[in-house]
This record gives sequence, C-alpha cells and structure tokens, in this order.
Amino acid sequence: MLRIIPLGGIGHVTNNMFVYEYGEGQNVERLIVDCGIGFPEEEMLGADLLVPDISYLQGKENSIVGIVLTHGHDDHIAGLPYILPQLNMDIPVFASPLTAGFAQENFKEFGLKTQIQTFPRDQILQLGSFGIDPVAITHSVPDTKHLAITTPEGVIYHGSDFKFDWTPIDGHRPDVQKIAYYGHKGVLALLSDCLRIENEGYTLSESKVGENLSREIRDVKGKVIVTTMSSNIHRIQQAIDAAVEHHRKIAFIGRSVEENIRISQQLGFLQIPEKVVINKRRIKQFKDNQLCLIVAGSQGQIGSTLARIATNQHQLVSIKTGDHVVFSADPIPGNERNAYRAVDNLAKLGATVSYREVQDTLHVSGHASADELRLLLTLTKPKYTIPIGGTFRHMTQYRLLATGMGWRDEQVLLLNDGEIAGISRDKIWVDNKIKLKTIIVDGLGIGDVGPLVLSDRKKMSQSGMMVIAIPVDQNKNQIKGRPEVITRGFVFARQSQELLEAIADETQKHLLAGMQIRDWKDKRDEVTEELEKFVFLETQREPLVLITLVKS
Repeated sequence: MLRIIPLGGIGHVTNNMFVYEYGEGQNVERLIVDCGIGFPEEEMLGADLLVPDISYLQGKENSIVGIVLTHGHDDHIAGLPYILPQLNMDIPVFASPLTAGFAQENFKEFGLKTQIQTFPRDQILQLGSFGIDPVAITHSVPDTKHLAITTPEGVIYHGSDFKFDWTPIDGHRPDVQKIAYYGHKGVLALLSDCLRIENEGYTLSESKVGENLSREIRDVKGKVIVTTMSSNIHRIQQAIDAAVEHHRKIAFIGRSVEENIRISQQLGFLQIPEKVVINKRRIKQFKDNQLCLIVAGSQGQIGSTLARIATNQHQLVSIKTGDHVVFSADPIPGNERNAYRAVDNLAKLGATVSYREVQDTLHVSGHASADELRLLLTLTKPKYTIPIGGTFRHMTQYRLLATGMGWRDEQVLLLNDGEIAGISRDKIWVDNKIKLKTIIVDGLGIGDVGPLVLSDRKKMSQSGMMVIAIPVDQNKNQIKGRPEVITRGFVFARQSQELLEAIADETQKHLLAGMQIRDWKDKRDEVTEELEKFVFLETQREPLVLITLVKS
C-alpha cells in the first residue's frame, strides 16, 4: 500500500515536507520530497524560524531511500541543514542544478559535508521502489521541477509550486509534452499547488515585469534601489537589464542576494554584461544617478539589508531626496507590518517608493491561477487529487474547482495537519493521523522552545515580569525572612511600593517564616497561581510570576 505523509505543506504555505511510503511491516521504503522552513507568527516572540517535525521518521532512518527537492525556495530546501543531522544517516539528496547549488550553499555555514546530487539527465532516478522523473515547470525561481513518481500502485504527480508561463525570461517553457505523456499513461493521484486558486484566469508571465522596471528607472534623478526575493533570479535579471538600458552601474548588497547571484551566474542562469557590476564598497565613488542597487530584504525583515537602509543604519548606503526604491515583491502573508514599516521609513528619509498599492505591475506571482490549475488537471487526468501548498480555504476552493470539472467529492482528498493519505488503485482515504508539533529554531536551539516558553514570552512582552525572592536558611532548609519583590516591565517600583508590599504580604500568607521547604515544585506552583490571581485582581495585569529560593 502507498501512503503520503505530509510533515509540512498541508494547511499552510511553508515548511514543505512530504514522505512517500510504500510497503508493510518491516518492508517499508520511504522517499522524502522537499525539506523547507516556515516563518514564525508574530506571537512567537524571539523565534527565528520553524522546521518540520520529523518525530515520525526517527527510528525509521534505514528505510529512507532518498530526498528529492522540487525547487530552490527556502520553504522547500532550507530545512535540510536542521533535519539531516537529526536523521543521522547518509541519505542521498537529489535536485536540479540551481536548486542543488542553493541548497549546497546553505550547508556551508552549518559545516555539513553532504553533497547534493543533480538529477540524472534523460533517465528515471530509481530510489528503491520509487522511480522519479523530473518535469520542467515554471515558477518564480528558475530550474523548478514537478515530479512524476512511479510506484508499484501507480504514478503520483507531485505538482508543487508552479505556474504555466509561456514566455519565461530564460526561454525554458513548461514541459507540457511530458505532463501529457504521464496523463496518457495514467496518473493515480495528483498533488497540486493551490495557493492562487482564488484568482481566475492565468497568472501573468514574468516577462511582463521587465518593461515596468525599465519605466521605473527611466527618469530617476538619484540612485535606484530594487529589492525582490533573492531567489527570484528572473526578476533580478530583468532589473539588471533595465539598469544597463539606462546606463547605470549595478551593485549587489545583502548576503542572500550576493550568494544567489554568484551561484546563478556560475551555473549559467544569470547573464550579466562585463564591466557593469561594481564592488558594493565603491558605491560612493559614483554619482547617485549612475547607480542601481539590487538589495536583499524585500520583506522588510528586521536586521535585513533593506531594513537597515530604511533606518539609516547601513554603512554603505544612505537615502537622499531624489532616490527611488522599487519593491518588486509582494509581502508574504504575515510580513506586511515589516514591509510597510520599511516603506514608511524610506519615505521619511526622502525617497520615493513604488510598492504594490501604488504600482501593481512590478511583481507577478509564481503560483498558478484557477485556469492553470484546471489545465494541470486536464493534462494529468488523475484518478484522485490532493491540494497542497495552501491554507484550508485554498484547499476547499480547489475541491470546488475539481468537482466543477467532473471529479467526485470522494476523489478529492483534503488533508488536515498530520493526516496520512492512503492510496491504492481502487480508493483514496485518510489512513491514519500523527501528532505534529511546532518545531521552533531559536538561536542555536532546535525544538527546545515550546508553547510554554512562548506563553511566558508573550506575558513578559505584554505585562512584564515579577520575581519573588524567598530567603532560605540553607542549613535548616527553612524560610527565614520576608520575601523581596523585584519587577521588570510591570510597575515602576518607586511609585508602587504599596502594591509591592501587598504582594510580599500575600506571599507570606503561603510561605511563612520558619516553614520547612518540602515538595518545593508543587508548593511553588500553588503559590504562583495564588499570586497571579491576586495581582490580576489588584492591577488587571498578568505579568510572568517567578518564585525563587535564595539560600544563605
């Protein structure tokens, strides 16, 4: 029997990771498709990023025949440096050349020696019972692939992020012939991107952006700054072409942009004329009207190149009146606040800024609209289909689209987080469910920050914290005096002595002088709960309350 286990990428847009599982008992083989990161929600204070929960795979490492990657976006590849060491196995990883280049670059800062292999040309990649045939498709990063996965149960078409762009910048159009070939051969199940299902028609071609970028640059008196997703190499190519057209020198600023451009140029995915690019440290040697800067940080992320430029904290770039900034990327859902904060700050410094609300022709999506999703269904003619890569509302709309084309409700499987799809030649069903945790990367820690820590951080951010220091005689293990109340971000101590004394009195009711310290954890939890109630009644605030023993 074949199972598809989404460890990420179902019910949300990022954190993509799918496990294909074939066999029973001890004779199970597992193929992993993609291994991406997710982005923390605002209430996940201090969290850097999210990675898939691979608890299900631990203890099953010997059954993993390989990992294949569909394209070079971080939400599909950037989880590898965190996940591979946890699997503790020399698992082969395969990708297209550019995707492999991006992923390999991620490995460097982690000191990983795993070598990502490129898909064999013009032949099927056989990994155990799975035959993987990459299918060329278009998206907002070059060298994107869909995967036709042949299994003993039938062909599964893994159609992650895509659109049908008939006039792509690099001339590499979707391999419609191969898609139709598998449709004619027979596709058991189609997994399809559904993120842009709510938009009818076709998503505009990437080539439509070029002339608009040129128009943005044409009459600018100062320097031009273009920011886009650092993996959108086609967009960067068009920005380079527009700058060259208007006789401007180009500088690349920001680690992600610089690395991706270097890799793309080495692999032949980016064409840059000679003597056009200058070292970013030579910017001040040129007049502003001679410059076009392509910078990282289009989402306005705190600490990013663009965010530092916007707050006048970048050592190489300063904004002046007459400068023009072009946002050639839409904010990722959840990043709107950071992106528009950067727009505001740039405007305050004197720049004119083009962004989605004032100029909506500077970005086109890399995801298929409704008619393209219909086209993929028509070409593959699957017996069953599973929408992926969107929220549940997108998945629901995809079911309506498919049933409107003649598929029955029971042929369109909507999976919830952690649900496993079982597929045979005769039916598709929810086979089982596993519990998936939110795995947070915070600094050097992976998974050591959970809901309780985040709850504590949220409390501190909203109402501060209060530490109750209990003096204890370490020889007798007895409380020996009055508690001391220390606050941070809760109340101004000098003006709140009466409240702090009342909190100390309330603490003493539960922790009397001379009391022997036994079962401290239970007692601490009990007193903490009582103090939280008391403080809320007195102040209508909920600070984090910490009770600690100070032995002397």
